[in-house]
Amino acid sequence: MSLKCLKRFRTADLEPGMVLGKTLLNEKGQVVLDRGKVLFQEGTLITREMIDRLHNWNVGAVDVQITCARTAAPGAEEPIDVNAVWLEGMELLAQSTPLSVMLDRLAQAIGRLYPSDHVYVSLLEGLPELWLTLGSAGAFRLPDAARDQKFQGPAYFSGQTVCIDELSLHKAPPILARADMMAMCGVPIQMGGATVGAIEVFSQRPAAFLATDGERLRQFAKLAAAAVFSAQRQEQLRQIADERDMLNEIMRFVTAAMPPDQLLSKVADSLRNYFCAQAVAAFTVQRLPHLNKTSEVLARNFSRNDMERLRDIFLDRWPVASDETGGDVYTLNLSERQQAFSVSFSGGKTLYVLPLFSQEFLQGVIALLWDYDRQGDAYLRMDELMRTVAAQTALGLERHHLYTGVEKIGLTDELTGLSNRRMFNYLMEREINRSRRYTRPFSLVMIDIDHFKKINDTWGHPAGDAILRELGALMRENFRKLDVPVRYGGEEFACLLPETPLEEAIQVAERFRIVVEQNAFRHGRQRIPVTVSLGVAAVGGGPNADTMTAEDLLRFADRALYQAKQNGRNRIAASRIA
Repeated sequence: MSLKCLKRFRTADLEPGMVLGKTLLNEKGQVVLDRGKVLFQEGTLITREMIDRLHNWNVGAVDVQITCARTAAPGAEEPIDVNAVWLEGMELLAQSTPLSVMLDRLAQAIGRLYPSDHVYVSLLEGLPELWLTLGSAGAFRLPDAARDQKFQGPAYFSGQTVCIDELSLHKAPPILARADMMAMCGVPIQMGGATVGAIEVFSQRPAAFLATDGERLRQFAKLAAAAVFSAQRQEQLRQIADERDMLNEIMRFVTAAMPPDQLLSKVADSLRNYFCAQAVAAFTVQRLPHLNKTSEVLARNFSRNDMERLRDIFLDRWPVASDETGGDVYTLNLSERQQAFSVSFSGGKTLYVLPLFSQEFLQGVIALLWDYDRQGDAYLRMDELMRTVAAQTALGLERHHLYTGVEKIGLTDELTGLSNRRMFNYLMEREINRSRRYTRPFSLVMIDIDHFKKINDTWGHPAGDAILRELGALMRENFRKLDVPVRYGGEEFACLLPETPLEEAIQVAERFRIVVEQNAFRHGRQRIPVTVSLGVAAVGGGPNADTMTAEDLLRFADRALYQAKQNGRNRIAASRIA
């Protein structure tokens, strides 16, 4: 038969969907309040946002309502031995059982093994650190204690085993006297020489424990320490995996060649979801003479007053003035302007502002808002993560501005409408640097029209120009949105493939070769057969990735193109860089 009961769970072990057991208490036993409002009450459904708040409030553990089996009558438990406890513990470790559950199971097993009435497994959790009872076997819970107020804490911190035959002769917590506890045996749980918790057993009989009990209890402390280490490692790996998934999602947005407003909105929403912010706003920045003009592209759950505060912060942080020479004058240096920063809003809110800089130019701004004071940080590398997001997003915004504005700044080929050699050189440097910095793949395809001189000699230069124009149109239509087709010179073309490893680039190139071969190029009523040869090279992730230059990649792609022509033309060759 089952019934509802309370179970202490570490904040790190909580999962959305659990039910809060009772109103949270701080280290003074007071109800946690926020501006006079009780935030969490018994029966509240635990959400991911709530877990994030508890992390940032440095709450070590809370009570959760669970369904548990009815306790067996005294003496009805099956007999158990030390080996059985160890086997059960190892099985739980192998199954990646939540630490709160494993420590509770360990306490129950020790209670059946020892001549004890109560067993407690406590860990130091939260900030400031508290001794929190996470595993127990008995009729009452040992009270939580501050780090320096734990009964026998100094002995545990010095790594000693504690065996007391008569608790009344020591300053034991009053709850032990009320429960008629007379003897105890306790050992520290240690990791790397540091005490992280304790296992304690109590008995209503005096002198109930022998020295061998302490020695055996130390073996279980080692099992508990292994569980703590495993849990911490799993938490780190889980957070790293979550970070990777979020960054990969943002990289998909950046490489999808979407408009700046859409890109910025998607990145901002991803950050809001990952960091459990209550509000998010995003702005593009248009650089005009003596002015950075910000345009709002997203404002979700921001109040009007908060938006006004945000705009004032922009003016304070990134003001632009004109000096006597007409140049720009900033009140902060470049390094200061590029830094993300937090601001405390009225009402206990916390604002995090992330500027998106590409080199010295501000491309956009993302702002996250929490409706409480974030004094802690639940994330391993938030600043590092945000710097990566900012750099990638700013590059995506800049790439869009460059691609859409090339005609205005003389970076397009007049005949084909593709990017020209000057644009090619700039983007090659930019993409090769990005590939090295972030260890991302980048491929280059060089394309040459087979027997183009013969086409010109046979059909005339107007026919040759028409073929060049049509090939440019085919490149725009058949390469992907994130790829950059270029007229390199004469009958030679190129295509830059960001975020593309070699094998994928070969497939993309082969599809384009077939398109050209099957296309009906015409001069008047006559069809002109046209084929192309392609050379492919890639960088990213290999042993030479850190030293590869744009000139190196171009040389490898040219070498592959030459090989394709030597092998009979109308084919692909690839340089596999050692």
